[in-house]
Amino acid sequence: MDLVLDTGASQSILPWGFVQANRLRVTNRNTDDIMRDANGRLTQMARLSVPVQFEGEPTAGALEFLVNPADAGVEGILAPQDLVRSGGALIIDLGHEELRYEPEEAALQRLAADASSPLREVDFHGCLAEGLFNRSHRIVSATVNGVSSNMLIDTGASLTALTRNNPAIPNMLSSKGTRETAGGVSSRGAAFVVNDVPVVFSQTSFKMPVIVLPASQQCFEGALGADVLRHCTLVWGYSSLWAACRAP
Repeated sequence: MDLVLDTGASQSILPWGFVQANRLRVTNRNTDDIMRDANGRLTQMARLSVPVQFEGEPTAGALEFLVNPADAGVEGILAPQDLVRSGGALIIDLGHEELRYEPEEAALQRLAADASSPLREVDFHGCLAEGLFNRSHRIVSATVNGVSSNMLIDTGASLTALTRNNPAIPNMLSSKGTRETAGGVSSRGAAFVVNDVPVVFSQTSFKMPVIVLPASQQCFEGALGADVLRHCTLVWGYSSLWAACRAP
């Protein structure tokens, strides 16, 4: 099956339809795993461990997934923190459709040799509510419409999104936009798309549509989506984050 590489996901997820069709055994149905999606919907999810073999690997290894009870049309999700171990890094280059796992030091040396896109270390923090050592979410500082915002790195989002609590929104109330529907992990909800919003990430400027969501998030104020991140090469280390971004 295909899995969406989703840096905004707290854990890897399999859809219930796939679990049912392949008669996978759910190891624990009564878990405390509550997933809050982009629309603010809370969903309790069961958990299972299943062998996974990626293309090019000689053998399979066990990987733990949550199970999304939503119906058809839901995709599987792969969270990078489930793959990266100490000393290793996942290199994510959406623009060149490349995903690579290698030692972090080797990745940094290889990418630093490309002078066309300077590699910069990006400061980030997690969500304290998830625990001090939880590496699920990586929240960085970006500038949205001239206002500093705490933004989640989210390759699973098609568009860069602002949550209701984003500090840039009060300066955008006179902007025109269109009503749209936003798809979350387990729900669909109303949203508002505003065009030509300036965004700065890793010293690189973008101007693009952003989607404004009606729900607030406890740990962040929006998400940098694939529309920004496809212009960047990310080095997702065990406890570090680097970005080499190219102006559109």
